[in-house]
Amino acid sequence: MPFTVIALSKVPPSLRGDLSKWMQEISTGVFIGNFNSRIRVYLWKRVVDNLENGEATIAYAYRNELGYSFECHNTEQRMIDLDGLPIVLFPKYQEALLEEQKSHFSNAAKFHQARKFQKPKAKHLDHQKGYIILDIETTGLNELNSEIIEIAALKVETDKTSTLTYLIEGKVVPDEIKKLTGISTEMLQAEGRDEKEVLTQLANFIDDKVIVGYNVNFDLRFINHYLNNYQLNPVTNKLIDLKVIVKKERPLLLNYKLETALAEFGISDKVSHRALEDVKLMYALIGKLNKFEQVLNRK
Repeated sequence: MPFTVIALSKVPPSLRGDLSKWMQEISTGVFIGNFNSRIRVYLWKRVVDNLENGEATIAYAYRNELGYSFECHNTEQRMIDLDGLPIVLFPKYQEALLEEQKSHFSNAAKFHQARKFQKPKAKHLDHQKGYIILDIETTGLNELNSEIIEIAALKVETDKTSTLTYLIEGKVVPDEIKKLTGISTEMLQAEGRDEKEVLTQLANFIDDKVIVGYNVNFDLRFINHYLNNYQLNPVTNKLIDLKVIVKKERPLLLNYKLETALAEFGISDKVSHRALEDVKLMYALIGKLNKFEQVLNRK
């Protein structure tokens, strides 16, 4: 079993007693031990729950390129996930650096930046066929043992937008999915449509347009699995994953969930987990992404 290290700036007696059962204090406030992940999670929870004042950091072996990961509590610095790697972020230093960079722009440069961000995002669509923003709601994460319960798509063209949205009948919605989405088994029975019909209409609606989504490969994996079940042709259109673009434009977010990205760009602090509302939020997100047009126009 790999080593775990916990470092604390202040150690309450009760917490020192808990840690000493599993770890050795090799220096003041520095504990080292060798145990499984279940014990590690338990001890770290004890630290977080009982350390009212002072800082705490835990470091442990982890299967990534660095070979370790870490977590912080009550510290100025924090850990962010950068493509699977744990990176230390000092927010105050980053803010100071950004302010310093901003102060070095000339008035002309600031004016140019303002004009650039005011350009309407739909301006360059006149040379495009448009695109589709897609989202689905499912009963789970694996297409082999989970089902689609809702589909929505928003078609963006030069001078108009249009939507398609359906619930799918005949599915049983687990309680946790009902709580998350507000979609119930009874709702699907009353308002749902035949799955094959919905998938056929979706494929026709998409046609040959570029498909955009947030972690869009997840959606297409489900859709193509069920198209195949009905012996219908798979969707093979070009895909644009907004999550990838967000990572390039905001490389220091704590995580890259859709709600985190929406909050970062000042759009919304929550996601409804209803397909149509989510594609509308993605459309708003597209309007904030500087690199979207470049990716859209890429051959």
